[in-house]
This record gives sequence, structure tokens and C-alpha cells, in this order.
Amino acid sequence: MRIYWLCRNLGLLAGLLYFRVRVRGKEHLRTPGPAILAPVHRSNLDVPLIAGHCPRRLRSLAKQAMFRGPVSRRFSAAIGAFPVQRDHLDRVALETAQALLGRGEMLLVFPEGTRGSGSAVGEVQNGCAYLATVTGAPVIPVGVAGTEQAMPPGAKFPRPRRVVLNVGEPIEPSEATSAAGDGRERRRLLSQRVQAEMQRLLEEAHDALAALAPRGAHRAG
Repeated sequence: MRIYWLCRNLGLLAGLLYFRVRVRGKEHLRTPGPAILAPVHRSNLDVPLIAGHCPRRLRSLAKQAMFRGPVSRRFSAAIGAFPVQRDHLDRVALETAQALLGRGEMLLVFPEGTRGSGSAVGEVQNGCAYLATVTGAPVIPVGVAGTEQAMPPGAKFPRPRRVVLNVGEPIEPSEATSAAGDGRERRRLLSQRVQAEMQRLLEEAHDALAALAPRGAHRAG
């Protein structure tokens, strides 16, 4: 637990001092009880910067590569991560996530499944909607702008670029899927709603980031 809060505070300091992170809708990060945080995924910086500004402890699904070797495995577990196989339905990971939500924890899930690029949200996978409909946990979508420029894929060290985190209102699965019939339809409707909200929040985050840019920065770039 101490390692988690140490890393969380380092993420907060880096966000404030190096990336000058601006958070919109931060009150939604205090949503009590079980909740699924669903950010747009553009960079390896997304998790530490979001966790740094979240007052609650986050648990997160992480790729298997983070658990190779005993040191990486212990560290990943200490910061609240647990492994998921991304190339097929990982029932063990889903059961672990469901149990964590059942204990009232906040879980970070990237609905796109992997890192994307650009200003369009990729296809949303069903895992997030499945967990929400099974547990009743609300989904909190997050738009993230600036992390892709700060640390794109392949970069060894992050650049000092501004970042905006735009946190949306919690989406209650029962309300978003009230017109649905079976479970598959509920998951489809909820995934559509989450994707639409992620897209809206991402566009707003990019607009806010552009407004923070110094005058003449666009012409100079």
C-alpha cells in the first residue's frame, strides 16, 4: 500500500510540475463505492497521471508484459495492477475485476483495450460494459489530451508537454441500458454510450489544451 501512495504522489508531482496537468470534473474522481474509470488511452503516461490526481486508490488491468520476472511482478501488484490477456477473453482477469468491484473499489479499465492515436476514440471492447452491467458499478469516462505528444510510443523519456484530463459524470449502467432486452444488448448499448462520452470528453480536452497554448504557438508549430 505504501508503494502505491508513493508512486501516486510522484505521479501527482510530475503532473503538476512537469506536465502542468489541468483536471476538469475532478469531483467525479471522488465517486464513492464501486466504480469503473474509463479513460481514453494514448500513452504510458495515462495511468500515472490519472492515478496521481485521483484521491481514491485505483486498481487496474495491465498487460502481461508488466508481470515478467519476480521484481516486475511484485512492483506491478504493489501499485494495484493485475494481469490481463488482451488477445482473448481472460475469465480470470474478469473474475478478479468483478471481485474488486464487489469490495467497493475503483477500477481503471481502458475501454479501447490498447493504446490508440489521434483525436478519434477507437472501438470500445465489451469488457468494461460487461463489468458494469454485472456489478452495477457506474462508468466514469475520461478524455485525455496531451499525453500522446508528451510520450508517444517508442519514446524513452517524456517531454514537458501540457496535459488535460477531462473527467465526465458517472454513467449508471441501469439507466444507460433501460431500453435493452438481454445481456448482450445491454452491453452493446452501454459500450456505445461510453464510447460517445469518451469521444465528447476527448474533443473537449483537446479544445481546452489548445486554449492553454501560448499565443502564436500554432503558427510557430
